[in-house]
Amino acid sequence: MRFPKIALASTVVMLAAACGGGSDDGGASGDAPDTLTVWRMGDANEDQNAFMDSVTQQYQELYPDTDVDVQWIPWGEFSQRFQTALVSGGPDVVEIGNDQVATWAEAEALYDVSEYVEGWDDSADLLEGAYANGTFGDAQYSIPWYSGVRALWYNTDQLEELGHEPPTTWDELVEVAEDIEDEYDVPGFAAPTDFLNGIASFVWANDGEFAVEEGGEWTGRLDSAETAEALEFYAGLTVDGISPSACVGLNEVDCAHADFVNREVGMFIDGPWAQAQLEDLNDEHAGHWATTPIPGVDGMAPAFGGGSDLAVWGTSEYPDAAFDYITTLNSKDNALPYNEVSSMFPTYTDVLESDTFQDDPILAGAATQATGDLRLFPDTANWGHVQWELTTIQTAVQRMAEGESADDVLPELNEELTEALNREVSE
Repeated sequence: MRFPKIALASTVVMLAAACGGGSDDGGASGDAPDTLTVWRMGDANEDQNAFMDSVTQQYQELYPDTDVDVQWIPWGEFSQRFQTALVSGGPDVVEIGNDQVATWAEAEALYDVSEYVEGWDDSADLLEGAYANGTFGDAQYSIPWYSGVRALWYNTDQLEELGHEPPTTWDELVEVAEDIEDEYDVPGFAAPTDFLNGIASFVWANDGEFAVEEGGEWTGRLDSAETAEALEFYAGLTVDGISPSACVGLNEVDCAHADFVNREVGMFIDGPWAQAQLEDLNDEHAGHWATTPIPGVDGMAPAFGGGSDLAVWGTSEYPDAAFDYITTLNSKDNALPYNEVSSMFPTYTDVLESDTFQDDPILAGAATQATGDLRLFPDTANWGHVQWELTTIQTAVQRMAEGESADDVLPELNEELTEALNREVSE
């Protein structure tokens, strides 16, 4: 989830005066609050509420006289609620999109938890890239909680019959897909064009970028050699008939889910959270489903590492108690229970490499992907405009999949991308 960055000069002054910007003299460290307020993002359901209740019980073993008030904030209200909390006081603990930490840290809305992290043993096992997302300047403003990564889904029995291991490179992906089509008379791989999170893995695997920032100005890179080659490869999967033409203009769900469960397409990319949706459609072949990391040029591709961090709100009067809640919620003991209610992955390397994840055929590939190179999209408030309103990259891939030349499409849409990334946020 991405929201506009906000210029809050007057608010920042007020907040800094209130809490010292998260300095050592902020808050009543060590005290136990009567009520600890926690903001969770999204919509609650029965399983999520039960999980949060269990965390409260664990926390109250440390703070028996403290009630925990978990408030659910819809993602669509995230920005407004955070802005209001800057001036009127907010919660003690917040869940925050991992691509938003720098924005709110810069606004001095979050508490510097660097010293707390130093005394927290489990921090040494956090995924390095996920942990880095919470760093701003020389301080640590959040702790990674969970990530959602995609992987390549396939049918184990089909690959075994064909004598193939799961593909690890682009060349192998094409080879396996072609053999699936030859043997089973169905497309070997689904490459939907309205699937930026999947397309990104192909771009990053080829050392491409969507845009770069220099001196406060963004420059699109769609027509760079690396990015263009990757986009041509992905679109070429449709042009060459490896991916069905029906996937042009569709996302990964509409393109692939029904066809995969009905064995009308061999492989596709999505997260492990798709399992429940797939089983609802047709679970006849569920025993053969598995995932493997997304193939890159020479091995596992980078992946979009969306997810959430946990942070202490800058005006909390109880930062010690707030951080203790974070480490309770985000303990290794809670990693698997939360995965079971959310299908999201913990951000601990050793947990992801454990038998619990690696012995599950659907979790294993995505868990390995999560320990690899996780990336985010360009860090600008305008990226949401590019991704959701203009759909610039998706449009480029769709036009190329429909047969247009990259030389015609990419310079045109790169100009649109550059202009969009440098527009005023208020536009």
